[in-house]
Amino acid sequence: MLQQNTTKRIGYWLLLLHQAFDAATTTALRDVGLNRRQWQVLHAIHIGVRTVPGIDEAFAPFLVADGERSYRPVVEDFVARGWARLDGDTITSTEVGAEAHARAEVLVNEHAAKQLRGITQEEFLAANDVLRRIAENMRENGSA
Repeated sequence: MLQQNTTKRIGYWLLLLHQAFDAATTTALRDVGLNRRQWQVLHAIHIGVRTVPGIDEAFAPFLVADGERSYRPVVEDFVARGWARLDGDTITSTEVGAEAHARAEVLVNEHAAKQLRGITQEEFLAANDVLRRIAENMRENGSA
């Protein structure tokens, strides 16, 4: 049996990590006025996710966790800041948005380096792969 006789099984650690990442990332990004979800959406736009439905699909589990139906309000906030343009569902980053992303990415990378201290790239990739496979197993079994 893979699970030990403990109250701190995988679900415990996943929820703890989710909460800790939200709080710590928001703290790391305070100076650029972003929280974790806003950072994720800004980064997605920067790497080429160009529609609101694409953003929502990329972050579907977070929509559920956040009790939201769409991240359109986040994109609209970026439009108000001058970081993006929105034409219907199509998102275009602006030069100011690219500069904001670059500033935030430095902070996120510094934050990640601290949080992942002592973990090799191979360990990190292996952990991601294990979690992906568990999620796929759950989907196949109708659990997710």
